[in-house]
Amino acid sequence: MLLTGFNIAHYLLDKGYLTPHAILDGTFTAHQTSSRNANYLINRDSESDDGADRALFVKQVQNWDQEKTQTLRTEATCYWLANNEAAYAQLNTFLPRFIEFDHPNHILITEAVPGSINLHDFYLQERQFPLPLATHQAELLSSFHQRTITADQDLPSFRLFRRQQPVVFIWSASNFASYNPQQSEAERQMIHLITHNHDYMQRLQAVRDQWQISSLTHGDIKPANFLIHRDALQTNRYDLRLIDWETADIGDPCWDVAAVFQSYLFYWVVHEPLSPPAAQPPAASNTYGFSLEAMQPSIRQFWAVYAQRMRWSAEETRQNLQKTVGYCALKLIHTCYESIQQAPAMPPHSARLLQLSLNMLRSPDEAIRQVLGL
Repeated sequence: MLLTGFNIAHYLLDKGYLTPHAILDGTFTAHQTSSRNANYLINRDSESDDGADRALFVKQVQNWDQEKTQTLRTEATCYWLANNEAAYAQLNTFLPRFIEFDHPNHILITEAVPGSINLHDFYLQERQFPLPLATHQAELLSSFHQRTITADQDLPSFRLFRRQQPVVFIWSASNFASYNPQQSEAERQMIHLITHNHDYMQRLQAVRDQWQISSLTHGDIKPANFLIHRDALQTNRYDLRLIDWETADIGDPCWDVAAVFQSYLFYWVVHEPLSPPAAQPPAASNTYGFSLEAMQPSIRQFWAVYAQRMRWSAEETRQNLQKTVGYCALKLIHTCYESIQQAPAMPPHSARLLQLSLNMLRSPDEAIRQVLGL
């Protein structure tokens, strides 16, 4: 069945996650959230049959093609690992509580996280990058990156992971021949800028050659997939939840770390600081854009804690930082791709993302010092 706003109450009643009382007294509400899937935030009463009164989050793929159903099953596998494999029990410290995966109907049900806001909205609203938050991010990622896959090869659940390289690796390896053939003008401009630069393509190849499969990875690390307490600044509660594990895989943990770096650089490039309007005093300039200097202390804190938690030697730390910078350059290509969707032509900030990507590939040491501030 396909869930809709009309039948989701019946579905949850049949499953025992909703009571008739909640519908009759108006306690039950279902809010569909914007997503590529059909996502519903469900409020319910305190007399539900499972003894919980917390809101639910219900996710179902909209198109039942193999790719979409596979990604949702991948996310469900991560929840299964957290609840059934002792080695991955630490995932429960930052995953929403798992309720059920309805495999025939491709429906994942978890608890919603009360009083939360995603990290992207937090940054835009608060315009701050607290160091304790960077610490929690590093601790969260390292908690499942530390676990190497050698001892887990025979786990039945791990057969569901495809061990694929990121899509941007596949695009660049094929000279973008594997890219969507139905290209917009902006996409054609992006591909032209990359493929007609021989130096760019050679350096991308060198980065791809460093890929190593060693641990569980999230695969889609970005601020929108971290949930934080709305009142974190007031209460100093910076513990995080990490959601949307559809692209999780067995891969290179430095790819997830590169995504953290890339998210900071995205705010710098796309939300570039601007001069305040002439009618406003200079003191108001800090309300415009994100400066790199404001984010670098958080970047340093994240990397220092992460490298320490991974128990790397000084040489391993240096090598992995170099590799992560290369991966970050590829992440910026993917960010450029995402930024030009529905655009009639490539916006200036998208071209700047590509230029930053190439600069990081050409001068990784300078990028480490001047851009990341490490």
